[in-house]
Amino acid sequence: MDELSDAQLKQFTSRLMPGQIATALFQALPDVIFWIKDSDGRFVYVNKAFCHDVAVMEASEIIGLKDENIFPKELAAVFQRGDEEVLRSRTPMWDKSELVSNRLGQVEWRSTSKIPLCDLGGEWVGTAGISRKMGGVGPSLVPSRHHKLAVIVEAIYEHLDKRIGVTELADAAAVSVSTLERLFKEHMNTTPRQFILQVKISAACDRLINSGLQVKEIAASLGYEEHANFTRAFTKVMGMSPRSYQRYYS
Repeated sequence: MDELSDAQLKQFTSRLMPGQIATALFQALPDVIFWIKDSDGRFVYVNKAFCHDVAVMEASEIIGLKDENIFPKELAAVFQRGDEEVLRSRTPMWDKSELVSNRLGQVEWRSTSKIPLCDLGGEWVGTAGISRKMGGVGPSLVPSRHHKLAVIVEAIYEHLDKRIGVTELADAAAVSVSTLERLFKEHMNTTPRQFILQVKISAACDRLINSGLQVKEIAASLGYEEHANFTRAFTKVMGMSPRSYQRYYS
């Protein structure tokens, strides 16, 4: 087998037109959102999936805008803080799991990565990022071969109106808490506690838009005895308060 030396690799890549591979390939991935921003947070490039996600026809409608011109202000602030941290620290952020609402107010579980960008002179000039869908937050995520885990997840969905503890789930499955946590991490890449929160917040998003219930009633329907606790949990996950979410997407 003929191997390429470092010098040969460098020579080959130096002959390529800058940017042609990344932009072309990311345009061909319908489930991967890709963007580039300058140091002021203005979009300088987005792919087709990004345009579809924010319900615009052409990328030209987004170029030059900032997050605050496209997303709810609370959510935009979360995105901007992430960009600023990556640019300030000059350290990439890899595979951050986020529960994100789409243009219809439906929630999707996504994995987001961001990197800082520097120019030929070594100056840090912006950020680039991708966000890919990891699927929904329903029972279908559970591997069918793992019966115990499937039963546990089904129980979570059936008892959304109650406070669900990790210990109770472990007891119901006749496993230790550590085993339960290992199963969730291995098969669902999350913790039992985080998964319960995901499911409740996903249900909350749907009810905020479609049920006609007040925020206080939705909180109670999801097992939150204190309205304030529900608001804090929702805001931490979604980047905006339940009331703001309801106003924006209704």
